[in-house]
Amino acid sequence: MPYTKETILPLVDELKQRNNYADIAASIQAGVDFLTGQTYETPVFEEATAAQPLGRFMALLQSPDLWNENDRLVLQLISTPITWEGCKDAFLKLLVPTLDAPGTSSSIVLRFSNFTNFLQDRGCTPEEIGSLLIDYSGHGNNFDLSPLKFSPLRKFLQDLIKSADPQTITAYLRTWKNKGWNSLFYRLLAKGHPEREMEYLENVFLNTSDTATLMKVMLQNNFTRYEPLVENSTAHWTSTASYGNALAGYYLLAAHLPEKYQQKVISVAYDCLNMPTTSLSDNSVSELAVKELLQYDLSNAVPYLQTHIQQQRYLHAGAFQAVADTLKDNAVPLLLQALNNDYDARLVLPVLIQLSQSLYLDELWPFTLHKLKSVRSLVAPVLALHPQALEKAGELLQHKKADQRLTAAQILCKINTSQAHQLLQQTLDTEVNDDARDLMIETLGAGQSGTLADLVDAAKKRNKLSKPIEKWLDESSFPPLYLLDGSIASLDTVRFLLYRMSRAEGIKPDVEAKVLLAQVDRFRSNTFGLYLFELFLERGSDAKLKYLLITAAATGDDSLIVPLQTTVQHWIDTKRFKLMEIGMGALAMHGSSAALRAVEYFSRRYRVKKANVGTTALAALQAAAEEQQTSLHELCDLIVPTFDFEGKYRAFVIKDETYFVSLDHQFKPIFFNKKYKQLKSLPTAVAPATRESFKTLAKTISEVVKVQTERLENFMVIQRPWNVKHWQSVFLQSAIMNVFATRILWAAFNNNDQLIATFHSTEDGTLSAADGTAIILPENASIKIAHPVYLDNNTLHAWKQKFATENITPVFPQLERPVATLVAEAATNTLIEDFEDIVINTEQLNKHLEQKGWKLSEGIEGAYSYSWYKTNDEHQLEAIIEMSSIYQDDSFHYRLGTLYFVDKTKTSERWFNNTDKASLNCLLPLIDVPPVFYSEAIMDLASNC
Repeated sequence: MPYTKETILPLVDELKQRNNYADIAASIQAGVDFLTGQTYETPVFEEATAAQPLGRFMALLQSPDLWNENDRLVLQLISTPITWEGCKDAFLKLLVPTLDAPGTSSSIVLRFSNFTNFLQDRGCTPEEIGSLLIDYSGHGNNFDLSPLKFSPLRKFLQDLIKSADPQTITAYLRTWKNKGWNSLFYRLLAKGHPEREMEYLENVFLNTSDTATLMKVMLQNNFTRYEPLVENSTAHWTSTASYGNALAGYYLLAAHLPEKYQQKVISVAYDCLNMPTTSLSDNSVSELAVKELLQYDLSNAVPYLQTHIQQQRYLHAGAFQAVADTLKDNAVPLLLQALNNDYDARLVLPVLIQLSQSLYLDELWPFTLHKLKSVRSLVAPVLALHPQALEKAGELLQHKKADQRLTAAQILCKINTSQAHQLLQQTLDTEVNDDARDLMIETLGAGQSGTLADLVDAAKKRNKLSKPIEKWLDESSFPPLYLLDGSIASLDTVRFLLYRMSRAEGIKPDVEAKVLLAQVDRFRSNTFGLYLFELFLERGSDAKLKYLLITAAATGDDSLIVPLQTTVQHWIDTKRFKLMEIGMGALAMHGSSAALRAVEYFSRRYRVKKANVGTTALAALQAAAEEQQTSLHELCDLIVPTFDFEGKYRAFVIKDETYFVSLDHQFKPIFFNKKYKQLKSLPTAVAPATRESFKTLAKTISEVVKVQTERLENFMVIQRPWNVKHWQSVFLQSAIMNVFATRILWAAFNNNDQLIATFHSTEDGTLSAADGTAIILPENASIKIAHPVYLDNNTLHAWKQKFATENITPVFPQLERPVATLVAEAATNTLIEDFEDIVINTEQLNKHLEQKGWKLSEGIEGAYSYSWYKTNDEHQLEAIIEMSSIYQDDSFHYRLGTLYFVDKTKTSERWFNNTDKASLNCLLPLIDVPPVFYSEAIMDLASNC
């Protein structure tokens, strides 16, 4: 029977939310009418673009073994030739993954029968069906030659190809010769029709873009078998002047038989270097060519490279390093020649400075006059090492051109001695080049010219305040900018502030502007800050005018925070991420606890979804922490709201009588009289507004508790340490955090990060062990939230008993937290395969892993492959679990794969297109993974499997 409108309505409603719905509305309505039985005529369109929207209804399809009359209506809807042309790609992307779902033998047979019958009805031959399945499986986009690990789809393909007659295999070869290398097709072909294997490889070797990798894999797999094939292909490339491929081929062959192939490597290496740059399919082949020539034909290679560089012919970056590695100090003339012939200084200089300075420093001084700023900036820090650098840079500092004075400043700043500072100081007040002057200030420090008045006067003399920074800007119309001494900043002072803030880098205030900002009365200047904020918005929120926004943040009081936070949220919602970044920086620059709490809120809210926003917020917090000369975690400790509590109490007055409010173990407000005797409730005489304020306080505190609970649980996972004094300040002197302290088990570690004690804090700050004895913390101890992975069974049991006896409820799972410990035999392993082939509902796993702090990253091996990763920034590592998407039980599921841990200092990758992952040096042996992070990663997955 037809679909009901209620069944299709959610899909249609979702489509209506799309921006292009008006363009596809007619097609969608035609599909709805057909599927609901309003019409029995299949919609027919004259163009594929008009028919393509009908493919949206394929979302209603079940796995092919479950197809019923409703599914066949959808199939009929997309079956007319033009509609099928528009929907075929989407159909295959959707349905092919579902073929690999587990099932009974009968369901799998029915699944492939229904699917292939449908394609045959569309005119597909058996070969076309097989090739489509291989193509859309996404399993062949690698160089994996290992035996096939069978799944329903691979088993079906093996039987299909093995039973194919010679003519059909010829058709397969025709298709895959055009498509190029596919490891799945190759393994299926080699298994089912080994006599046709070489025919496929011969063609693929000549037409695969990554030929070198394929040749390497084949030769490693069986050198004797594949040497003739690689040799013939390489000879062909040589004859057709494809010297890059030819060099790769002979190089790989020479690694096995150098006596046979090394001379051919040398010959082709010269051919490669003689090729026009535009003819190189891979410019890195010039690096290999140079390395081989330097190793095996040194006497001829050096004069050849001199001529090559003189003619300004292309050389890969690695070629310069190869020259230095081989020739040592004798490479200096070649490298200097490259610099003089305008080779990229970013490539040549880092190699040159590895060699003896005396051989090249004098030759680099002429580059201070080079036309390119990039070259001058690169040679400046190198020239700072010259024995006469101070004198030469002093002379250059008097040059009539600003570019050369900037280079001189760069050299002197790099020298960074008292004599260099003296030269910079003498020039500071007269230097009109802002880049040079900013560099001097950065080295010398702010306020080098004296008072604020001196700074403004010097800027005026340099002609920096003669006109507004923008033609349309009228500072005389600004609200007053009040200073702490009660005076109002002059127009020149305001103009100086905007001029210097326009020079600010990133989200930190300019160092000279800081002198003025430190004297601003932000409370009285709130209208000034709000005016600049509104002016920025009125000018279209132009990113070029960001100095208006950050100046507003640096001068306004807390009244600016809500409108600024609301605006940042609007920019996030409308995907104006550049403005979001500026706005986030402005909030951080404001620097108040309320503003920083807003930034911290964004960092948490967008930790997973719109992760770029969360990353930006974290960067802004980090910048604020650096500005306040503290760590990120310590900054977030400082901005926990106090709600005007002094220690554990907050005083309030009712009819001239003083009372106190504190918090109970559930973070609920409790009340005391002036003798600190607890009251059952607020006195009846309390004013309605006061009573309402305490209701609001309770609600606000509950929100803070939620934030801090999440934060503290994360601190347990990453094992964040506090020193004793800071821990006492954070947890024993704050009403809210003291409650947390009483509901957490703590651990003390020595300087060698060895556990020395576990303890609990009572309400009055007394610290005790599980047996009740007092604990005195060593001054040099570090305090962490205890994780059960570090506790032996007796200690854990004792603490469980104590918490139960004293009715202490942990704020998050701690003592009962399941743990995973590393077994000795797996210590040197890098891969964990315990979760492979476990199938979990996609929505369920997404929700679970997001709650546990994992993030989703799409892979590169196919449209249905993914990885989830969890980061530990404290130790610079990530846990990564790979998975693929399949269709099962009427919905998409994840099939889990390999779990491993990556050292982030060695790679930025989260996905490795490498069948031998165990060989990657960025993967950590499990013994090197912190025990807590290992346990958490394992249990995050195990608890949902």
